[in-house]
Amino acid sequence: MSAGVKNKLRHFLLSDKFTAAHMIIQPLTMFCWLIILLYTKAYYVIYLLIGILGFLARNTTNHDKKSIFSKSERMNLIVSACFSGLIMMSNYDIYSLMIRSIRNNIWTPSTINNIDHYFSELCIGFTVICSPLLFLGGLYITFFILKYVTDNLTAFQWSKSICNLKARTVFIIVFTALSVVRLAVLLICFYPGILSPDSISQISQCFSHSYSNSHPIFHTLLIRFFVMLGMNIFDDINLGVAFYCIFSIMLMSAAFAYAVVTLYQLKVNIKIIILVVMVYFFHPCHILYSFIVWKDIPFSAAVLLFTVSVFRYIKEISHNRTINQIMIVVSSFGICMFRGNGLIVLFVIILSFLFLFKKDYRKLLISFVCVLTLSLIITYPVLRVLHIEQSDSVELLSIPIQQIGRTINEEKELTESQIRMISKVVDVDEVKSAYKPNISDPLKNLIREKGNREYLNKHMAEYVFLYFQIGLRHPGSYIRGWTDQTKGYWNAGYYYSLFSYVVSNNNLGIKRTVLSEPIRFICCCYFDMWEYFDLTKPFISIGIHTWLILLAVFIGYRKKDKLVVFLTVPCLAIIFTLLIGTPVYAEFRYAYALFCCLPFLAVIAFCNAPAKLKSDELSLKQKY
Repeated sequence: MSAGVKNKLRHFLLSDKFTAAHMIIQPLTMFCWLIILLYTKAYYVIYLLIGILGFLARNTTNHDKKSIFSKSERMNLIVSACFSGLIMMSNYDIYSLMIRSIRNNIWTPSTINNIDHYFSELCIGFTVICSPLLFLGGLYITFFILKYVTDNLTAFQWSKSICNLKARTVFIIVFTALSVVRLAVLLICFYPGILSPDSISQISQCFSHSYSNSHPIFHTLLIRFFVMLGMNIFDDINLGVAFYCIFSIMLMSAAFAYAVVTLYQLKVNIKIIILVVMVYFFHPCHILYSFIVWKDIPFSAAVLLFTVSVFRYIKEISHNRTINQIMIVVSSFGICMFRGNGLIVLFVIILSFLFLFKKDYRKLLISFVCVLTLSLIITYPVLRVLHIEQSDSVELLSIPIQQIGRTINEEKELTESQIRMISKVVDVDEVKSAYKPNISDPLKNLIREKGNREYLNKHMAEYVFLYFQIGLRHPGSYIRGWTDQTKGYWNAGYYYSLFSYVVSNNNLGIKRTVLSEPIRFICCCYFDMWEYFDLTKPFISIGIHTWLILLAVFIGYRKKDKLVVFLTVPCLAIIFTLLIGTPVYAEFRYAYALFCCLPFLAVIAFCNAPAKLKSDELSLKQKY
């Protein structure tokens, strides 16, 4: 762009006429954004909340005309445009819904012959009108929120805690309070624990000794240790399951207490610390998930412990850095071994660490690399020697399978050779009826029924080429297929089964025992309330937690705080793995680590911590 054009554009943007028009367009498009999104299938209350925050931020920010040319404003604008575009993308079906509604109301017998012509005109008209309104409204709302945040980055400071308790005492108090409540709920209402079909499958492996890494073998062996402990001492499998659930409760409570005591040692305001404790104490998922037999729970604990330990190590929040380094190594190993995507998460962590810190903290980098190497050796060569099967290769292809399934479902044109290749691994005629936009299991089961998984593995390169070949020809189907399969992790939030209260059917002798039905009823009502009340939906929305993690990255970038940016990497890496391979569009437990880490990350992102805490800033009374 030439200097003359730039000057003319600058003069136009600073003119009084443009400013007046702009001040009218802003609230109008923001209001239209809220109206259009009334048709969303996501949690509308979250859009409403963001819209209200946008209006409030608009009324409290400085509208300096010259500031629009600053570098910070351009960055806010770029981020806002990306966010608004994603909201449009996740709600692409709004247009068809609006068109269908209009069509049902205005169509008369006299116009039925011209239905295709009118329908096309309506489609084009609504797309042309609604798209700019939805994009501009979302852009303005996000821009004003980001502007308010960036204008007030220095407003949040660490303030000394008025509590003089020892750090060890704070840890014990928080740990005990969390553990006692969860143990009471477990023993009174849900003994011996909550077990899904996956949980039963893992426990069955402990008796059949036919192990598989489809559920991480490390987690299966951990379950086996506690189950066999109960069987050998008390000859009671239910007590063995309860032992594991008690261990899980203690692990999660210790991880939460570790995060809280770190904030306490940083001398964060006691009111903020109490708020964090309340989130960990009252959030229904933190209660129920603490005694459900899923690999996602210890994995989430490992992610939180890793995040806190790295922060403690770099900020030197301890008189003995070796303890923090040991915690980092243990939690890194837990990340790798408790979930199949953990290896990718740690690999992304290493790359991010090299990019952000370069040659700083070499000991940490060496620790990460050693843990990743050891985990890879255990996962592949060692398990191969032990004849333990890896997870099904089809399970790793959820997104490509869904995208090709979407193309077939929408009856897009495929060549004979493409259909012939697809037919070798799945019955093409059944794909259209089996395809579900939000879950890949039906199509994966079709491939398993065909029985040609080995053929798929041997000719994987050819199928990768086929995948890209179809995608280049039908990109719209691929985009819609990917959007519907992943939007639960990056949009406002969707209803999907959040809680499980049952012990799945089994022939192992595991059965539910309830000591008090009235107390159990009250607990279940409390848990269910969070799913159905609009005011509590933001607390269980995966998407809004993803947005807040991204906001923490943005704040860390604007504050030039590399540590804040790095500490968000484990959560972002988890979301990344879900975007490329999730089998379900909004499975809460897959993203549970975000809910564990966010309270801690929010505090360290918004507050301005000193570069390092000197030893004299950590009094002997607070030594942990």
